[in-house]
Amino acid sequence: MKPIVPAQIDDQVTRFARIALKGVPEWIEVEPLERSIQTECFDNVDQAIRADGGKAIMGWIIWEKPGAWLEAEHHAIWQQQNGTWRDVTPTVNGEPRLVFVPDDKAIRTHPRFGLPTRYVSISNDPVAVYAIKKAQKLMEVRAEILAAGGISPKLMPKAQLTNDRFIKALEAIDAKLAAQGKAKDDDAPR
Repeated sequence: MKPIVPAQIDDQVTRFARIALKGVPEWIEVEPLERSIQTECFDNVDQAIRADGGKAIMGWIIWEKPGAWLEAEHHAIWQQQNGTWRDVTPTVNGEPRLVFVPDDKAIRTHPRFGLPTRYVSISNDPVAVYAIKKAQKLMEVRAEILAAGGISPKLMPKAQLTNDRFIKALEAIDAKLAAQGKAKDDDAPR
């Protein structure tokens, strides 16, 4: 199960934004430009600015892995010349709006990649906690690769091992969440 947009900006989302991101979460409508590409927010915003002016607003999108964690993904949106904010990047699953936390300190340090994703557990489940640890380790290795200017033969085995461990942890939490969902369905009155 992929992370989804939180259903609401509740206390958990607000606390995560305030503590981990030092900001206030808000809804932002997704209105892609015709030339926008999924997962390429920085390039999409740069193209919008070149074509129509305005500026980039840096920050984070908050996603939720229901029953497991919240995650903050580095993101950019476009501030049009009239001051209106617009997310010009189409989402992978077609979400019409996202939870965005502006952060002027979340500047790009690499032309292609954002800052490492941040995670917080919303579960005491050891499988979820383990998956978060593996995700954070993957982000550390990614930062090491970016700092080195790219993947090197020396970093490749470490990167592959870290990625494999993260994938296994994700599969474990997905299986556990699916089993819990099935158990809830089996217990539902008919």
